[in-house]
Amino acid sequence: MDALVGIVQSIYSAAGLGSATAGDVWGLLAIVFLLFFSALNLVAKAPAERQEKIEEPKVKPAPVPETKVETPAPAPTPVKEEVSPSPVVEPVKEEGPSWTERLKKGLGQSREKVWGRLGSIFNGKALDEDSLEELEELLYGADIGPKATAELIDAVEEKAKSGDFSADDFKKFLFTFLHEKMDPIQSSVNPDLYRFDSAKKGHTKVIMVVGVNGAGKTTTIGKLATKLTRQGAKVVVGACDTFRAAAVDQLQVWCDRAGATMIRAKEGSNPSGVGYEAFQAALNEKADYCILDTAGRLHTKGNLMDELKKSKEVLKKLDETAPHQILLVIDAITGQNAMRQAEEFHKTLELSGLIFTKCDGSSKAGSAVAIVQQLNVPISYIGVGEGVEDLDVFNLDQYLGALLDVNTQALN
Repeated sequence: MDALVGIVQSIYSAAGLGSATAGDVWGLLAIVFLLFFSALNLVAKAPAERQEKIEEPKVKPAPVPETKVETPAPAPTPVKEEVSPSPVVEPVKEEGPSWTERLKKGLGQSREKVWGRLGSIFNGKALDEDSLEELEELLYGADIGPKATAELIDAVEEKAKSGDFSADDFKKFLFTFLHEKMDPIQSSVNPDLYRFDSAKKGHTKVIMVVGVNGAGKTTTIGKLATKLTRQGAKVVVGACDTFRAAAVDQLQVWCDRAGATMIRAKEGSNPSGVGYEAFQAALNEKADYCILDTAGRLHTKGNLMDELKKSKEVLKKLDETAPHQILLVIDAITGQNAMRQAEEFHKTLELSGLIFTKCDGSSKAGSAVAIVQQLNVPISYIGVGEGVEDLDVFNLDQYLGALLDVNTQALN
């Protein structure tokens, strides 16, 4: 203590404050200790303040993700409002041309390039040998066949003896002539083929569709399935063309649109086995129609035609009367070759009907006359375009009227 008093006294003397006592020493010590502890307190608070400053930014960004989430939230609302009242369905109500108009337009090439040239022959003058030869050439060009052509030339010569007749008179005469040749055969078409009878619901009818590749077989089956399902019929389709995966996929699209059931197998499977399986499925489901798409066949290949015949016979294991219809799809563009196709398929399968397709792309539509007359097989359907509505039931009056540009109502 004396030492501390001495130190304090020296400080006092230097400052001219007089003598120092022990009380002054304790007072100074108290001040020193107070300053020391104040400094320690400031040092202790400094890290805490620094930590608060560092953590502060972490709290502030928190609302940022909330802002990002809330910003796109209103976006779905206008999208839903735009989609729900969408007018996409409206085109279904669009009314197109009637079937008569479609048919007349489709047969335009045949009418203009062949039958329309008759006016140059029948101009009110007497028919001579040159005129008859020109007429014969036109008829052959229309592919109505040698038999029908010969009979028609004889009939024209006989008619000409009674006096001259104009191009309009000849068209009416030709209409009557062809109608008489085809009508007895066309009247044999079974209406069950195109008109679903609800009284026969559940009685499965098998329609076997055949033809060469490229004739429009797969597309035609899709259209048939669509037309029948629209009438309320239950349809099962067998994709028996197992050698062309693209054809099976195309048929699947048609069936999905039509609401028909499709039976398919692995690529390369036995076609007759697929047909059997499809028919069995149709019977189990009590379907009204079972339409079988067969593999395309060249009519000149005997072994392939025999395989097609096997596909027909295997169906009889499930129903002795099956198949109930065997339809040959014919591309009108093939002209006289269509006759050869029809003859070979008929020989192998005993066709019950024909479907003429692509009549809008050729002037060869007259071949229908020759095939019907030669084979005594009626035409069930005729196609003049790609759409479902471009395939319809074959009506002899409509066909001849559109082909010859004759007003059929005026004839009746």
